[in-house]
Amino acid sequence: MARADLLKKLFSSFNNDDRELFIKTAHEIIADERKKNHSILADDLEMVLNGANKNYIKSMTTMKTIISQTTDKDTQLVEIYYPDKFLEDMILPKEKISQLEEIIHEFQNWDVLMCNGVTPTNKLLFYGPPGCGKTLCASVIAAEIGIPLMYVRYDALVSSYLGETATNIKKVFNFAKNDSFVIFFDEFDAIGRSRNDSTEHGEIKRVVNTFLQQIDNFKGRSIIIAATNFEQSLDYAIWRRFDDTIRFDLPSIEEKSKLFSLRLKQFNGPVHSFNTFLGSTDAFSYADIENICKTIMRKCILDGRRNYNKKDIEAAVQKQKLLVSLRKSWY
Repeated sequence: MARADLLKKLFSSFNNDDRELFIKTAHEIIADERKKNHSILADDLEMVLNGANKNYIKSMTTMKTIISQTTDKDTQLVEIYYPDKFLEDMILPKEKISQLEEIIHEFQNWDVLMCNGVTPTNKLLFYGPPGCGKTLCASVIAAEIGIPLMYVRYDALVSSYLGETATNIKKVFNFAKNDSFVIFFDEFDAIGRSRNDSTEHGEIKRVVNTFLQQIDNFKGRSIIIAATNFEQSLDYAIWRRFDDTIRFDLPSIEEKSKLFSLRLKQFNGPVHSFNTFLGSTDAFSYADIENICKTIMRKCILDGRRNYNKKDIEAAVQKQKLLVSLRKSWY
């Protein structure tokens, strides 16, 4: 992500119709991205700046035709965007941060590895309880590398028509091979379920077989990430197709405290007071701590204050405890 001062300068030059300053600032942004090893993003920006992106724009314009469902409902199979969350925005165990850094480093040195006959780690399976950072991690990897995230929409991918889901999977992979993405399959158990499941009909075998074929034959310069909360339901062959698998667990007491402090850093208040409530947050995920912070921030903003107090923390924790208990009763 470009520095704030460069972005302000870019917008100011556009507003003042100063083409020379605009071009100069754009080049500074590109150089800044190269310093961060975001070479793919820098190349894309340079291509756009030089007016050499006509084919790229054309391909993005025709994306609706290429990867749209036309049978079940008229909607796109994927959403493509540049995430704005980075490693510094996450609280995870050190070993998981190290794993992510290694994956990012390998991708940034893709050509070096390929020239030596080694493929970078680019097929990942994230699994574990909901709300523990799987989706955020996919976004962070894309942001750190400087490539867009291709979020595969479960609601559009899975179709009630015979054979349509397998066809949609092929469309996604065919489109993805034309550029670099982090391709993210959320709710992956919907298409990766065991073919031995007696409750499933023959369609699931077709879907799993198609995915296995596509991931085996995919040669694009992208990272494929699948995430599931129900890893026990995945087909045994799925696990072998991924270069690495990462389990995401509920946060430790220390991680909950760090996340609380990080998310409320723009507000003033007794951060240490949150620690007195940690004993009642055993079942809380990272997402639950995020919700507590959002509840406190909303309360402060609507009250017109930048300070929170112990009562704000207690009320937010109690509210989230109720939501967690309701969630447990549903399952």
